[in-house]
Amino acid sequence: MDIRHLKYFIEVARQKSFSRAAETLHISQSAVSKMIKDTEQEIGLLLFTRNSKTIQLTDSGETFLLRAQEIVSLFDNLVLEVESEAKLDKGQLSIGLPPITGATPFAQLLGQFKKKYPQIGITLFEYGSKTTELGIQNSSLDIGIICNSKNIDAYHVFSLSNDPLWVIAHPEHPISKLSEINLAALRHEQFVIYPEDFSLHHDIVNSCRESGFQPSIILATSQRELMTQIVAANLGIALLPSKICVDLDPRYLTAIPLIDPKIYHKMSIIWKKGRYLPHAAHLWIEFAQEYLLKQT
Repeated sequence: MDIRHLKYFIEVARQKSFSRAAETLHISQSAVSKMIKDTEQEIGLLLFTRNSKTIQLTDSGETFLLRAQEIVSLFDNLVLEVESEAKLDKGQLSIGLPPITGATPFAQLLGQFKKKYPQIGITLFEYGSKTTELGIQNSSLDIGIICNSKNIDAYHVFSLSNDPLWVIAHPEHPISKLSEINLAALRHEQFVIYPEDFSLHHDIVNSCRESGFQPSIILATSQRELMTQIVAANLGIALLPSKICVDLDPRYLTAIPLIDPKIYHKMSIIWKKGRYLPHAAHLWIEFAQEYLLKQT
């Protein structure tokens, strides 16, 4: 097994598809499949479960993925660490961020950074906050954008946003006529909520319990589009950051401010204390801090 086996495995896990991984890697699908099969035979474990439509990581595959990402990150940074000593404005940067991050502001930040540092490559990984924190801890990610972490002392950190959650409902739902709403008033509703690897999942569930009820969850998803589609079909309600709510189409969705208790979507940028960071990561952190300061 060499580093290519690990890189091909990581891409297949990321794409959840042999064909899409082959396109991204610019090699044949058969070559990717052979690499994965050779890897499984060498370690004596099944890494993926396969059917005619999808592939999924096995439990062994999940563990192998974490270690493979760490090894590939260390391998890729060998040259970058030497370059960093010379303060060269180039290199690679990996950032983990949740799917519900405000797309437009973050895209603008990345666009301005790439404009200033065109030789720095950036790879984005869409993870829940808990998975992103794990990536920071095992050094498979350079930078993380997380939500409502309870383990903030473990990282260097600066605030990205602090946005209250609003309730979204179908325009024909009775609560859509309200100008504001208490969480307790949602005790009989079906919730569309974030998965358990999202800090917001636990914040919402715990807030519901403190308000005297256990939320009935119809769907847990990290995909904001699916979440809003379920609500637009009048199958349930959801809680989204207010900055996202203001851009929703009022023909299909109504947003109501949540006032008691208020739940906040607190976004922070983190990186690991005591870990060597490539020069590209230091440049991004400095740029992001200056950029966000100008936006306030």
